[in-house]
Amino acid sequence: MNFHIPTAMQLTATMTMLIGLALAFAVTGYPRSLQQPMRLWVRGLLIQPFSYALFSVRGAIPDWLSIVVGNVLLIVAFAHLIHALRVYNGRPDRSQWLIGLVGLTILGECTFTYVWPSLTSRVVFISLIIAALSLLGVAALYYRHKRVTRPEHIVATMLIASIVIMMVRVVAAPFAGVDDLTTSSILQGVVFTFASLMPVIATSGFLLMCGERLNEDLTRLATIDPLTGVFNRRTMTELANKEIAASKRHGRALSLLILDIDHFKRINDQFGHEVGDLALCRFVGLVREVMRETDTLARIGGEEFVLILPDTNASAAYTMAERIRKRLDETDFPVSGWPVSLRASIGVGTLGPQINHLESLLRATDHAMYDAKRGGRNRVVAATSQHVAPLENEDSAPQT
Repeated sequence: MNFHIPTAMQLTATMTMLIGLALAFAVTGYPRSLQQPMRLWVRGLLIQPFSYALFSVRGAIPDWLSIVVGNVLLIVAFAHLIHALRVYNGRPDRSQWLIGLVGLTILGECTFTYVWPSLTSRVVFISLIIAALSLLGVAALYYRHKRVTRPEHIVATMLIASIVIMMVRVVAAPFAGVDDLTTSSILQGVVFTFASLMPVIATSGFLLMCGERLNEDLTRLATIDPLTGVFNRRTMTELANKEIAASKRHGRALSLLILDIDHFKRINDQFGHEVGDLALCRFVGLVREVMRETDTLARIGGEEFVLILPDTNASAAYTMAERIRKRLDETDFPVSGWPVSLRASIGVGTLGPQINHLESLLRATDHAMYDAKRGGRNRVVAATSQHVAPLENEDSAPQT
């Protein structure tokens, strides 16, 4: 088989370097949450060419440089790629494992180069290290409780292929009679062809992974209130309409709460908007402690929230509202050691003959909430038939 290994190494080094440099310029265009794994991936791509460059000049430079340093750089580069996958998927930090594998590589390469010189042992040893790293990468992509995307399958396929090729190399190396790493053979051809293709395919898959994550983040930003982490008004409207349609279709009850924080303007005026933001987040946390998993919380205004309660009749919705009100009433929001009250006026509306679509449900519940304000705040008022029509004096609603 006429396969010139040094030329393949040089081509692989050049190709990997170019890919790494191109990706380095693209990193800053991504959000910060993706920049760390991308930078780790770029470092891996930029370190790897130096190892192949050292391999390609084997014999022209000292063994400690072409063998020991070359293999160590290869493992360091691969460890960066695997670490990038783990950081991308938020896996626990296992960098000590990667550092340990690098240290083991240094020890093994020095041993099989100077203490017990053996090319076959070096090939088997480095192949096992690469297979172990690839296995860590596959585990990072396929851990439990996570939906694996198609780009992640692409990267995982390359890592699995790496494991298979390395293990075949481990089994075949003792019988291949390898005298020189640059000896042309079918196995060496497969190994270095794969080595030249992997950076291209794996990096393409990794970029697609980052692109999908970016799209998910943009979609989430379009549906979530960035301060409190609950749904925004537009998403609430979509979800509420779906719940109302399902309730009508299956004959189930549905209720809705509108919660407005009492005297929120006073908190902003006295303590500043930063404390006001913290108060909103604290308010959401307290409501979440009471609400059910099937309920939906959304922020529809400055300090106004909607809680959608599927399969909940008027009586159960009123009970839920009272539980939330009491939970808030029992909890103060500490600011610089001073307790600040977080109270709310809550309107309760339920789907029925006169309130049969979202607009009328929101209007009636909103009017009930304003009645709670007029009645002294920190109370719950259920919507009745008189709340269905717009209030004549709605413009004179009390300050919240």
